[in-house]
Amino acid sequence: MKELKKISKRKRRKIFLLLIVVFVTAITLVFETYAWFIGLSTVSTSNFDVQVSSAGGLEVSLDGEHWKSGNDKLTISQTTITSTSGSGDYAYVGNTNKWPTSGLVPLSSPGYIDVNVGRLQFYEKTSLSATPGGYRIVANRVDNYTVTNGNLVPEADEYVAFDLFIRNGTGIQFDKYNYMCSRADSCAAESVWMMRNPTATVDGSTNYGAANSLRVGFFLIGGIKSRGANASDITGLIYNSSTDDDPNKVNLINYYSVPWSKSHFYNIWEPNHNVHTDGAVSYFNNACKKRDSTTGAYLSTSCTTIATTTAKSTYSIKSVISASDNVDIYDGHNGYSASIDSDFYDLSENNKKLVAIPTYTSPNGGTAYNETNQLFALAGNSITKVRVYIWLEGQDIDNYDVISKNSNVRISFGLTKDRYGIGS
Repeated sequence: MKELKKISKRKRRKIFLLLIVVFVTAITLVFETYAWFIGLSTVSTSNFDVQVSSAGGLEVSLDGEHWKSGNDKLTISQTTITSTSGSGDYAYVGNTNKWPTSGLVPLSSPGYIDVNVGRLQFYEKTSLSATPGGYRIVANRVDNYTVTNGNLVPEADEYVAFDLFIRNGTGIQFDKYNYMCSRADSCAAESVWMMRNPTATVDGSTNYGAANSLRVGFFLIGGIKSRGANASDITGLIYNSSTDDDPNKVNLINYYSVPWSKSHFYNIWEPNHNVHTDGAVSYFNNACKKRDSTTGAYLSTSCTTIATTTAKSTYSIKSVISASDNVDIYDGHNGYSASIDSDFYDLSENNKKLVAIPTYTSPNGGTAYNETNQLFALAGNSITKVRVYIWLEGQDIDNYDVISKNSNVRISFGLTKDRYGIGS
């Protein structure tokens, strides 16, 4: 009897130890799975709605023929940008607009237009491994630039891309060179501002970060004299390097080999630049560790903590990244700059893998007319073709796995030339 009790006691001890091992293993698996999704962010947002309004003498269109202004808002949806019904609420025939069939997938963009094909460059994280202060990035470029048998591949199925036409009816003169002057120059180009209180929100549910990591990029493709232009001339504006001596039309790439450099004709809007979810803040403050500025070694010191209302730079992926590049998702935030391009406009630093992207921050209820920057600039008496991209920025600190809970994001913004009106 005594012997049986001893055996039973031994068995109970073994079972107890076995349960501990199983419990620890389960905890480890849960953490590693959670960490994988946190870092890789292979999640999607299935639907969203966009509304565009205009004021101050501007009109907007999806087909370059039917125009809307004031309270008559232009609705951007899968139907309106991919269908061509001819009613005026839809895109033009022959457009290359794109609406992702499976929703937005987190990507990262340096804000560079590929001058060979006129497409915005995107990168996608393909693999990660945990580091003492975040995750090591491996990333490849999204294929939206390959030309096969003379045909350019369609835009990738991971973001929204569409052509927006803006008519500026001021004056009777059209000067194509007004598109080209530097932001620091004095010229006759007219500034366009975003109207007060644009929004990017989650419709009908808690915002888990999808609205906070949204980016909307505006890239001016070409311009044409408004008076006398027909629909085919307007929609036929293209982003290429062919020589064009027509004084009434411009393909912008003819005048700059790096079209984003100090020009009037691009901007990236970050709707919620100083808004973060509690989960994103908690994760960043706990995970991010500083790196030695020379060796890149991780230190025990945590990165500067942030709050839910702290504006934080985004260090977007600039080029293909391999594991041997030793790039961490928090480089830049953690004091390590060996992988960071110190000058956004300097493309000579080809070895740098991340770049700090300057973004447009929209005016809110407390913003005075003289406290906001222009979104871009237009020539007078012009119609301008603008390529608009909408994506989830994967390097935004709010972009982590729980954003998959968000299924519908609503964006609303207005464009105006009335700088004083936005502060009234």
